[in-house]
Parts: sequence; C-alpha cells; structure tokens
Amino acid sequence: MKLFSNWLESLDYKYAILPHCSRYQSPRSTCRECMDSCPTEAISLVDGKPVIHEDSCIECGYCVASCPVQAVEGFLPKRTIKNKTFIMDEGSIPTVKELLIYYKEGITTIVCEKLHMNPTWEETINKANQVLEKLGEPPFQVNFEQVGPSNEAKLSRRELFFKWEKDLEKIGKNMAPAKWRFNHERLDLSKYYPDHQFVNISLDTDKCTLCKACQILCKKNSLEISESHFSISAGQCSNCSLCQDICPEGAISIKQMISPASTVDHQIYTNVCSSCGETFGTLREEQRQCFFCMKKDEYALV
Repeated sequence: MKLFSNWLESLDYKYAILPHCSRYQSPRSTCRECMDSCPTEAISLVDGKPVIHEDSCIECGYCVASCPVQAVEGFLPKRTIKNKTFIMDEGSIPTVKELLIYYKEGITTIVCEKLHMNPTWEETINKANQVLEKLGEPPFQVNFEQVGPSNEAKLSRRELFFKWEKDLEKIGKNMAPAKWRFNHERLDLSKYYPDHQFVNISLDTDKCTLCKACQILCKKNSLEISESHFSISAGQCSNCSLCQDICPEGAISIKQMISPASTVDHQIYTNVCSSCGETFGTLREEQRQCFFCMKKDEYALV
C-alpha cells in the first residue's frame, strides 16, 4: 500500500510557486525568503517573480517551510516519528518553524541515536527552544538513546485487507494531483500559537493617508480600516512584509518579535477640508486639508 501511495505521489511531483506569493501580488514586494533558503540557488526571479528551476532543485523543502504565506507547493522531507518522539536524521534537518509545529502536535522529545549531535541540529534546537521560552512553553527534551519499535497494533490478514480497501477508497476521493502534495498551509504558525504574535506592525499616523492599499493586499486580515478606526491585529501576520513594501507613504513598518496577541486601534477623525470643503478621514485630528488638496498644493510649489 505504501509503495502504491508513493507511486501516486510521483505521478505529479513538482514544486511550484502559487499565485498568492507576495511577489505575484505586487511588483513592489521585496520578499526573498524562498530564494535565500535554497541551498542550490534553484529559485530565481524571472520578470520580478520567483521561479523554481527543476534541474537545480534537490527537493529539500526549505523553500516550502520558509515561505511566509505558504505559497510554495511541494513536499517536505519525510520525518521519522516513533512513539511520539522525533528521530534525528543527519541528512534532513528541519527548520525551526517545523519543529515549533511538531511541538504543538505533541512531539516534544527529540532523539539523537548517535554519540554526538550534529552542530546544525544543535543550533536549530537551541533556536526553537529560545522561541518556546518566549512563548511560555517548556523546551524540547533531547535524549541520546535508541528508540524501540513503534507500538502500533499488528493487523490480521483480514483486517489488513479492509484497511487497504479503505485507503484505496480514500485515495480515490482525492485524485486531484494537488491533494498528493504536502499541505503547505499547515505551516502557518499563527494557527498553532493563537495567543501570540510573531511580529509587531507599527503605523506612522503622521504619514498614513488611509489609502487602504495595505488592507486590500493583506491576505491575513491583519489590517482593517473602517469609518472610525485603523485596526492592526498582528496575531495573524505571517511577516510577508507586503504592507510595508507597498505603502506609498512608508507609513508601515514590521519588526520580528514575539509578544501576546493584541489589537491596536488608531482613531480616524472626520474633518472638513479648508480648501475644497469636502469631508475626509484622517488619523490627525488637527489636519484641516484633505490629502488630495495637500498633494495638489505640493505639486504647485514644484
């Protein structure tokens, strides 16, 4: 059954950049996470958009794990999990993000079956534990021992036959090739740590013109501009930095940091423009000209 499943996966096994990649959403995006994580430089920009070159790709999965908006579709390397423990594999070291997700799935112990730990493994675990400390969670436990066989129950021939039949039925219902790929959306940390945020979004109210470009492009709904408030909820933010990149006034800045999830509300005032007489919204109570008239006056002085 396992061989059959692997064969099905191999029929359409190709890494791909999905349309919701931030560089596909806006030419002003500066995100380079997938490119910077690739050890073979198999990803490059073509007309400003990242493209995966199959001849150079070694299918390590680092691009899948590093993408802040889960826009790289493909498989992560298979991990060895036995008796709720993560077995180290020298040839495939997970990212910190992966370890944090495994942690929330109950895999809190990592086993090294060798006398000495790989330095890269040690560095990755230390970084993951530093994050867990900031999240108020106990660290990963590391054991140096051999793990016994899995405690899964053995199946009789009859039970095994019906299991195969059910597995085949399940595969048949998911015959779309995308279903065979790794579920990249599973790598959204905010779903596993909803009480915390991993970035801080700052708004310069003196620069913001309430153009709503940031709100329109934010797929995580972290930015909301209503009639009365500009609300920022960084708990869902994935740090794609698109809002920071596309803001025409440079009013938004993002900084990586871990803190309790919160919403910041900036009040929006409704004023009457002293030049055109139209009402307009602003984050500055003392502002007396609408943004259109202010820009028009600035151009007139040039």
